[in-house]
Amino acid sequence: MKIFKNEIFLLSSLIIFAKFFFLTCDNNNNEIPESSLTIRDNVIYKNGSDIPFTGREKAHVENKIIEYDIVDGLKHGVFRLYYESGNIEIVGQIDQNKNVGKWQYFYESGQVESEGRFVDDLPEGEWKWYYRSGDIREQGSFNGGKRVGLWKQYDESGNVIKEKEVLESDSLNTETDHLEKLKNYLN
Repeated sequence: MKIFKNEIFLLSSLIIFAKFFFLTCDNNNNEIPESSLTIRDNVIYKNGSDIPFTGREKAHVENKIIEYDIVDGLKHGVFRLYYESGNIEIVGQIDQNKNVGKWQYFYESGQVESEGRFVDDLPEGEWKWYYRSGDIREQGSFNGGKRVGLWKQYDESGNVIKEKEVLESDSLNTETDHLEKLKNYLN
């Protein structure tokens, strides 16, 4: 009987230690710090340093989680912004501080909110916006950051509710909400 009590004590101690160890490890992996980087003249530095930073930034910024690579003080590579819940909000590519390639913006549910391409930090080519249901809400094209060609808006049933032919000479404000939001996080 004494051997059985020792085995129970040893087994109980081992289980308690294992639970404590795994809980401690799990909490450390989920902790994401506030950013320790600063931007001066469009170059990123570690706080308190005068040497341009190279490495990966993953930090809390304004109740979001931001993640991207930095090379010689310039943003470079895949850029991700997450909602506080951890769901992806924005994903795109950056090359020397400029948005390039395909960018996608998401509702917190994970459904695509909009998508398109950037060339040299300007929207280019076809862009689409979607309702939360996944149905298309608006579509049109950009040339050098300006709206051009036929733009269409749809109701939630898929019916065209507005069409407009935009000429390159038209001076429309091309700053959409999500582009402005992105600039705030990147600067």
